[in-house]
Amino acid sequence: MYGGSISDRQLFIESGLLEKLEPGDSIMADKGFNIFDVLECNGVTLNIPPRKNDSQLSEKELIETRRIASLRIHIERAFKRVKDFKILDIIPINMAGLSSELFFVCAMLTNFGRPLVSDKK
Repeated sequence: MYGGSISDRQLFIESGLLEKLEPGDSIMADKGFNIFDVLECNGVTLNIPPRKNDSQLSEKELIETRRIASLRIHIERAFKRVKDFKILDIIPINMAGLSSELFFVCAMLTNFGRPLVSDKK
């Protein structure tokens, strides 16, 4: 886990995630997550919602934006499940060295819950 003073961009670069991505992979992110240049060099695309001040979207762009938004809902729900673990609210100082492991365990435990996406259509 990183302190609050690191930017999203720097966190992404230092995380080692880029080395796990392959050309053709795609990342979904918020509007302010500007890592186009980092990903482009590796053949990875960045999917972010268009800004409100952008020109009107084409029908194809509108459909794609809605599709991405519908997927982001599930991602936000997954984040919420991890945040629901009270142990992550305030990590005692004597456990600070274990913060990454605590987060990992909480994230893995969410896999034993109900599915985020229903199979029913």
